[in-house]
Order: sequence, then structure tokens, then C-alpha cells
Amino acid sequence: MLGKRSRQITQSELYARCITRFGGTAVYDGGYGDAGQLAELCDALLLSGGGDIHPSYYGKHLTGLDTSVDQQRDEREWELLQQFCERKKPVLGICRGIQVIDVFFGGTLFRHLGTAHVHDTTIHTVVTSEGGRLRSLFGETLPVNSYHHQAIRTLGAGLHVTAVSDADGVIEAIEHDSLPVMAVQWHPERMIESICRDTEVDMGPLFAAFLAECMGKET
Repeated sequence: MLGKRSRQITQSELYARCITRFGGTAVYDGGYGDAGQLAELCDALLLSGGGDIHPSYYGKHLTGLDTSVDQQRDEREWELLQQFCERKKPVLGICRGIQVIDVFFGGTLFRHLGTAHVHDTTIHTVVTSEGGRLRSLFGETLPVNSYHHQAIRTLGAGLHVTAVSDADGVIEAIEHDSLPVMAVQWHPERMIESICRDTEVDMGPLFAAFLAECMGKET
């Protein structure tokens, strides 16, 4: 339509810089085309941060508690996640991404945390779970950044918790029992040496492990 601007799709460059740093090539999805073909061509899927998932995905109605909802993005990421999981290819979820993964497997979310002040543009400590990949990479506790107001309420089928917030017990990381799927509630792309550093902890090992898994290597 004359005079009407087209829909804009934007993404932080930090994700691509981190993927490149550890030997990968990032391909941004524009939201159209065959998701199955994309899953065939790509080695893995990274679900990035962003606005809230439409609450209809976990049986709720839209209210003022939900911000920056984009149903087109929801539908596309749901489709991509399904295609990559069917092929048992690695998936890494970040912030919004952990919530998409949880809801995809049947979980639900807190619409707005009662302790949102702990998680809204802050640094706080998380405690990793024994036996989880994060414990082996970073130890028992670590400070992480935090930019969210929603979080996992109930876990989806086949998921288990691998880190929680030390302050209030909010779920901060998950892994799937049998699929190569893991996710964190914080933003590791903002915790990389010489790229962006919100905390003293370097999340490089997380991206290195993800890329190694994409390439079929042990970490």
C-alpha cells in the first residue's frame, strides 16, 4: 500500500558475533519460506531474546501483563522448533527462547513475576544443578545478567531444570531429557570477552559447547 511502511524484523548483532567467534556461521531467518528446508540446511537453531509469547500458547488470554507480543514470530519459531526437534538437531534458547521451548513442550509461564525487580535489568546469582551441562562448564554458582519479567512456571514434558535463581528460585536454565535442546533465561551473548561483557563470567564455553554439538564433537 502506498505510503505504508513494511514490517520490520530486527535482531541484535551479538548473536551472530558469538556464533562466528566459535566457528559457526549465523543465518538469520526472515520469517518466511519452508521451515523444514531450513532445518535440513542448517546444523542447529538458536532462539533469541525478544518480546513475550502470546499467552494463548499456554491457555491464557492477552492482557496488559504481556508486552511486545508478535504472533507471527511465535508461529514461525514454533514451526522452526518443531522441524529442528524432529531432526534431533541442537537447539539453544536464550531468554525468550527458554520460554518458547518450555511452552512448546507443554509448560506454562508466570505472566509477571512477583519478584520482577530481581530480574529486570539486573545482575544476580544462579545455582546450577548437579549433573547438568552448566555445572560442568561454570561450576555451582555464577552471576548472570537478567532482562525479563516472565519466566517458566511449570516445566514442559521431557524437560528438567539445570539452574535456578539464588534469590527466588525462578527457573533459569533447562535441558531436554533426550533431545539436544538446552536454554538459559539470561543473555549469554552479552557475557563474551571483547564482544559484550555484563558480568565477569565469560559465557564463551556455552557457545563453544553449542557449536561443538552442531559439528558432532564432544565437549
